Amino acid sequence: MKKPSPDNTYIWNYDFETGINRIDFEHQVFLELINSFKIAVEEGQEKLELDSIISELEKYAEFHFISEENFMRRINYPEYKDHQSKHFDLLEDLNIAKHDETDYKKLIEFVYSWFTHHTIGEDRKIKKFLEDNDIDFEEFHYNILP
Repeated sequence: MKKPSPDNTYIWNYDFETGINRIDFEHQVFLELINSFKIAVEEGQEKLELDSIISELEKYAEFHFISEENFMRRINYPEYKDHQSKHFDLLEDLNIAKHDETDYKKLIEFVYSWFTHHTIGEDRKIKKFLEDNDIDFEEFHYNILP
């Protein structure tokens, strides 16, 4: 099996950051899973391996969404319900898209596109809400990461 080159992966960048360490960390793990799937597809891995990674990606998304939603509830984020609905929609779309075994590259593009648009467009609104309301999020979040 060949080692992936940096050109084969999506790179974390500042635009994805919310400034909330735990959420940013979880986003980095999510991006790493997207990259794992991308590399496996490009290497021509067997369907069983690809399905395993898709399952991991799906389960991690569920975990992360619950984590993020719990944080939003703790800070009384006013767009919580709308944000939660967007999470639900992604899980539904992912559940449908994962069954199209003819075009895994399309699935990669879908998940990465959703990740970038949601992280930059929606998750950064949480940071703005905290800043606009002068909320010290540390008291609402169990931040154990460096």
